[in-house]
Amino acid sequence: MFKRVIFENWTAIALMISFSFIFVVFVYATVRALRIAETRRDHLASLPLDSHEESTSSHIHNNR
Repeated sequence: MFKRVIFENWTAIALMISFSFIFVVFVYATVRALRIAETRRDHLASLPLDSHEESTSSHIHNNR
């Protein structure tokens, strides 16, 4: 009725390579975020979020 799925050896290798790549990118991004200078961190924390989107969305909602 149903055939069994047979995994080839290259699929396990591709899985290990892709997991390793994503893990290395994640560790790099985490280390870089933790080592950021305090002045840069404070500057990024004080940036406004969605300021452009809020101004356009309020204009769109007022026209209804």
